[in-house]
Amino acid sequence: MNIKSFYFPVEEQDVSLASGLPANEYKAIVAHHGDTPKVVSIAKQSYKLVANQDLIVPFMEEVTKLKTRWFIDKSHSFVQPNRMRLQITFPDVYVSDTESKIPLSVYLHNSYDQSEGIRMFWGAIRAICSNGMIMGDVLGKYYARHTKGFQAEVLQRQFDDIAGNLQHVERRIHLLDELPVDTDIMERVQQALGKRRLEEIIATDTTPDISQWELYNRITWLVSHKVDKPARAELQLKTSQVFAL
Repeated sequence: MNIKSFYFPVEEQDVSLASGLPANEYKAIVAHHGDTPKVVSIAKQSYKLVANQDLIVPFMEEVTKLKTRWFIDKSHSFVQPNRMRLQITFPDVYVSDTESKIPLSVYLHNSYDQSEGIRMFWGAIRAICSNGMIMGDVLGKYYARHTKGFQAEVLQRQFDDIAGNLQHVERRIHLLDELPVDTDIMERVQQALGKRRLEEIIATDTTPDISQWELYNRITWLVSHKVDKPARAELQLKTSQVFAL
C-alpha cells in the first residue's frame, strides 16, 4: 500500500453567510483528494487541522524506532477525503490461541469531518483470514482532540508495556475459549452489533453450542469480510468491549 496516497493536500478556507458577510467563528476544511476539491467540514475556529501527513510522518518515525519487524497492512487500512485509518502489523509480536498465532497491530485514525479525533488502538490480525481485532482495553488506546494535537511518543511507551499485556490477553483468550455462549453474552452482542448482524453470525434462533472465543472470532470474521472498511473500527471496538478485550 502506497502511504503517499494518505498525503493529499488539505486546507482551511474562510466561509461566508448567505448574506455575503464573513462567518468569522467558522472555517471550511477543504480536501484536495481526487480531481475536484471537496469541502468535508465546516468547523469552529478552535478546531485544529491535523493533516494526515503531519500525523503519519512522526508516527512512522516512532514505528521505525521499535526493535521489531513491521509492515503497512492494507487489510484494514483505508483513506477517504474525510477520514483515514492506517494499520501497522508486527509479525514477530503475537498472541496465540489453539488455531494460530495472531500478530499484533496498531491502528491510527484521523478525520477532517469531525467524526472522530485522532485515535490509536492496539489490536491483532489473524494472518490466515485477515480477521481484524481491537484489544484496546488490555493492550492500549490513545485519543486526542483536534484542538489538542497528537503526541507520537505515546506509541513507544505503550509498545514497551505490550509484552506483559500480551500474557494477559492470552489468559483472557483461554478463558473465553472455556466459557460457553449464554443468553447474557448473546444479549450484549445484539445490543452492540444489532439483531440482523447477530442472526447472520450464528444463523440460528437458539443459543449456539460454542465457546465465547468462537463467537468472538465469528464476529471478527464477519466485520472483516462483510463490512466496508470505514465502518469496521466502531464494530471492532464494540466487540472488544463486549468480550473485555
